[in-house]
Amino acid sequence: MTPQQAAAAEQFDRHMLETTGYTYGEYERVHDAGPSAPEHVQLYGQLVDESGAVDMLQQWDEEDRKASSGRKPLINFRATLTLYLMHTDGGNQRYWDVARTLSARLTDESFDYLDIKERNGSKDDWYHRYWRAVNRILRLTSPWEVPRNSFLTAIGYQRALEAYSQQRRDRMDQLMNALLHAAVRRLPADIRSTYKGNVAIDATLLAIAGRPNPGEKYNDRDRVNLDAMSGAYTRKGKHKGKGKRTDLAGWEAETVVTVPNAPGQPDSFPVLTTGLTLHQPGRIKHGPLIAIEHHTRLFEERGFIMADRAYNGLRADRFQNPTRKLGFRAVYKYKDNSTGKQGAIDDVILVDGCLYVRWMPEALATASHDYLFKKSIDRETYHKRLQKRTAYRLLEKGRPDADGYQRFTFPDLSKLMCIDPATGKRVKPELANRTFTLGPTNQASMTIIKSLQTFEYRSEKWYAWQGLRSHVESNNQYLKDDSHTDLGNPSKRRPRGYSSQGLAVAAAATVANIRRIVTFVTNKAKRVLEPKQLRARRRTDETGTRLEHLSPTEPPQQQ
Repeated sequence: MTPQQAAAAEQFDRHMLETTGYTYGEYERVHDAGPSAPEHVQLYGQLVDESGAVDMLQQWDEEDRKASSGRKPLINFRATLTLYLMHTDGGNQRYWDVARTLSARLTDESFDYLDIKERNGSKDDWYHRYWRAVNRILRLTSPWEVPRNSFLTAIGYQRALEAYSQQRRDRMDQLMNALLHAAVRRLPADIRSTYKGNVAIDATLLAIAGRPNPGEKYNDRDRVNLDAMSGAYTRKGKHKGKGKRTDLAGWEAETVVTVPNAPGQPDSFPVLTTGLTLHQPGRIKHGPLIAIEHHTRLFEERGFIMADRAYNGLRADRFQNPTRKLGFRAVYKYKDNSTGKQGAIDDVILVDGCLYVRWMPEALATASHDYLFKKSIDRETYHKRLQKRTAYRLLEKGRPDADGYQRFTFPDLSKLMCIDPATGKRVKPELANRTFTLGPTNQASMTIIKSLQTFEYRSEKWYAWQGLRSHVESNNQYLKDDSHTDLGNPSKRRPRGYSSQGLAVAAAATVANIRRIVTFVTNKAKRVLEPKQLRARRRTDETGTRLEHLSPTEPPQQQ
């Protein structure tokens, strides 16, 4: 082994220990051993402990409990979440599979670790015990109290809407993000320190079995899906279905992921889910900001937000302005009919998301609209106009501050052909100030903030940065893939209701985060090490003697 390989091997072992508590070869054996290995149980139990989720649930349980009396649960919150994560990682968290584990697979050591006193019982007994344990969590985090085994009438649906609990919905958001954040915090410190703050956001469908419920305009109709509060998804437009037979029943998970530090640097930072919430399909008024805010509780760095056109279509006070106050800058895509002039203040106009002086020639201001929507100019003419208008652009001076204010500098007008927009004649305007300050002060400024972005639309830089948005789409597909956590399989998410689906997506994202960190550090090591060197036993005792390989039932020795 060369000195370079030795250093890479030492770093790889350290990365794996920080992420999983094991070296690569040990992790593979513990992971593959499944529930029969106490180390496998402890792998996820430690993650639950680090999340703080158990303390949250216990506090909420005390807040909601009407009396201190009652039967003590056989399976506590910690054991329930541990079993749920374990089986999500195994690709099957259905109640019967967990019951099989509890009745035939767990060792006495694992029962002790999970603090489950009862050891006896048939698979049916364990099914009902585990069902009750999961439902204790669901009751604490369910915004609507509705039956899950019968169809809800229109009157029942109206009552459920009126009894909606924002507090319990907030609890579910806290629980979901506490779990996935515990996994992200396993990211090795030296990799964590390289993060530049870039994120991408998107929503992904969690399809469920059954017909889609009527759309939000038809609240006076009976529900046709046993998951009464689920929505209808359509592939068209904003994905907000009306309940047609061509629509799909389900929920949407709003996900925020970290992306590489710059275009062309795919190995600069791992793609991890860092913000998560759940909503009915197409109803994204509040979910995007909630997911972003949960991301910011984990990372202080602020870079760019890559988003599709659904997000800059939101009201500015619900997403664009709050994210600017958090320190983010945006990279948006627009509908073709929304390109061109988008707003104006004093001597400044907003064109395709960027600020320009108002004396820019009209043909340059309408270039994207003419090419993309009107189809009145050809591609070559369009790109020539994009290049020419760069000279008229105001440049950013720093990032937005905590109040959403940001300064820009004007170009040198003496070197530009300036046209009076009112008369169409050439003029020589004089600026009172060399800088322009944009802040959320009035409707005109909020109109600009709604569509404002950093890079000139459809420029090489814009294409490069907007391309990073594909990472959130691929991450959502990764969660759904049957070779990973199989979140896309409705039969693996049979329990109905908002909280059931929320717990499923949170567990999938948590498990996926650990896997993606392991993959990232492994790929980094592979650039230097040979396959056999990845699994080589390098851990030593205090005398420098190499430790024996870990068996699936043998805990790792402390160094």
